[in-house]
Amino acid sequence: MPGTTRRRSAHGGLLLAAALLAPLPFGSLAAAQPGGPGEVRRRDDARTHFQRGIALRDQERWAEALSEFQTSRSLFMTLNGTTNAAACLIQLERYLEAIELYESALRDFSARLKGEDKRDILLVVKLLYNAVGAIGIVGAEPGATVLLDGVPRGELPLGAPLRVPRGPHTVRVVKAGYQPFEQRLDVDGGETVQVTARLIRLQETGTLEIAEPPRKGPDARRIRLARDAGAIDDREERGPRRAPRLLAEVTAAAPLVVSFGEDTPTGCVGSCSKPLGSGVSLIVHGGYGIDHLSFGASAGYLSVQQAVRGRIARIEAVGGASYAVRVDDTTALRGALFGAWVGYSSGERLLLHARLGAGGLFGAVAGSRASARASTSGALSFGPIERSAAARFVYVAPEVRAGVRLTRRVELTLGLGVPLFIAVPRPASSQRVFVDTAAGVDHAASAWFPGGPLTAPLFPLFMPALSARYDFY
Repeated sequence: MPGTTRRRSAHGGLLLAAALLAPLPFGSLAAAQPGGPGEVRRRDDARTHFQRGIALRDQERWAEALSEFQTSRSLFMTLNGTTNAAACLIQLERYLEAIELYESALRDFSARLKGEDKRDILLVVKLLYNAVGAIGIVGAEPGATVLLDGVPRGELPLGAPLRVPRGPHTVRVVKAGYQPFEQRLDVDGGETVQVTARLIRLQETGTLEIAEPPRKGPDARRIRLARDAGAIDDREERGPRRAPRLLAEVTAAAPLVVSFGEDTPTGCVGSCSKPLGSGVSLIVHGGYGIDHLSFGASAGYLSVQQAVRGRIARIEAVGGASYAVRVDDTTALRGALFGAWVGYSSGERLLLHARLGAGGLFGAVAGSRASARASTSGALSFGPIERSAAARFVYVAPEVRAGVRLTRRVELTLGLGVPLFIAVPRPASSQRVFVDTAAGVDHAASAWFPGGPLTAPLFPLFMPALSARYDFY
């Protein structure tokens, strides 16, 4: 395992250095104590616990030895009781507590510590500092409370980085009126990790006062919610507010079209057949959310086509003759979508979204025509001929969706959008499309389909869609 050798080596060095300090006699008090039978008895009890701790320490029963040394220190504080307790803490790898005891020894017994004794304790403290890490917290609001692994460790600004054992830790910074900050991190021995805790102010904060019901009359409650400088009484619950956030959403849709227009190649009268047109669409939405409202921009791609079988079309020939022929037509619309949108959301776990989008489509409309497969023998027969035109549309797209929130940041929804496309200008083919008629139209030298519109001025699409969204809190 990476780091194991280093950790064992550091731990071994601590044990060796601590062992140099541990095997000392009971020693004297930290300061002069008043005499008397009671004090003598307390000192004798402290010595008894100290000697039990020494015996348990020699048996390497570290936890029990630590308990005896701590009891001895609670009765009479001695230098050797403190250093022996710290040595046990090192054996138990409770380095932070060991540092505190050694520092208290340096502070409380400074008059007695000279030469080698003081140098040895400073050596162990230095090694201990290399065995623990530290976390520095900057950037947060003054007065915010710091919780380290769920335990309060003071208010910002801190006087010094927080010493922590090596390993994973969770830093949480909270202050009334701000969204809490939380970060998980790993700290190595001898390392100081800096955390920038920026708190986001909540849009609305206030106090809630709940008055007890009167002794007489119905069991009613009066609720007063103070917000900013004003107050609202008996306010209806509107659900929790959501923090401002950036958001990104990907929508995959299967657009359906009933008709591109009755006076176009997809118009159908008589015995022709016209199934629903279909296609694919992929749209990316990006935006910003404030509470239940959101807005932003979108970009994507749309492709949809429709086929009409056996419709009647007119073919013209030299000399002004006109003939009716049965044809199969296919019209396809393809292009890039760019737009903006605004939306409203409700619900926390189960979601309901409404969105209104608007923008433009930039692409092309292509038409393919061939003689109908059902043409009778002797009728004009020809292979596919192509027509196309640039497509420029503006659109307005209302949409509703419902779904679930999978996590605090991720949601999945199903919905239906009905964009209305308005041509600017109407795509049309102005050129004649000639047809080889050598065997079909009174032996005319040439014949053609006249130019004409490829779509109606406006038409709707129906777009069932699946959307995945991520909120960047």
